[in-house]
Amino acid sequence: MPDADLPQWLETVDFHTVAVLTLDDGERVTAEILEFNDKRGEIIVDVVSSNRSYTNSGKHGHAIPVSHVVSCEPQACTVQPWPYSDPCCVRSFSLARFALMASLFLCTILGAVPLFLMLMKRPYGLQEASAIVYTTSVVFGTFAAIGKGHAIKGKDLPPYMFTCPAVRLQIPRLLWRHLGFVVTLFALQTGAIAARSNLPEWWNTQDRKGSTPFELCLMLSCFGLFCAQVFTNRSLLGRAHREFSA
Repeated sequence: MPDADLPQWLETVDFHTVAVLTLDDGERVTAEILEFNDKRGEIIVDVVSSNRSYTNSGKHGHAIPVSHVVSCEPQACTVQPWPYSDPCCVRSFSLARFALMASLFLCTILGAVPLFLMLMKRPYGLQEASAIVYTTSVVFGTFAAIGKGHAIKGKDLPPYMFTCPAVRLQIPRLLWRHLGFVVTLFALQTGAIAARSNLPEWWNTQDRKGSTPFELCLMLSCFGLFCAQVFTNRSLLGRAHREFSA
């Protein structure tokens, strides 16, 4: 479809926006805009409501010719029924959330080294510093958008909002899970340090960068624990959204 023939409203509306579309045949439909089929000159939508009846299967992936759309009025997601009112699907910018996520990221990246240097000389200082850095990393990894934040394409991971009712119901469970993982992290590091002196000498032989196989193995084990918790946390929140929708 030539760019000159595209209506102005199509250039200003983002995909996954819920809008009221008025068609030239008198239909007024509230729908989530999913994609634009350039070759056919159609928008693909999920119908939320309409002054005409649709079957359940007909509501999903419904095609509307762009030339039939008289007007398009974007609507606030909060006034729509679930799941269109799901805060986790909203792409609006939140200064408070941005400040929180940026703080977590900076604390993890920039604050980790000073924290370890400060606590390493204390008994169980390594475990204490690891638990703090691990916690900030898990919160960021669980709730932040990773990639473009669209779950449909590629391996990008969507954000999860603290204000979402489906998420808030799972917060106590996430906290108990995190406590279990932190205890596992503490036990893993404590046991590894206790067993270090009994390992063959090559485990503690430094390479050119000053690292030892023992330290590398311990770091990879902790990272594997982190990945396991973030993955299962996101699976839990994704399942909670599906159950909330049902």
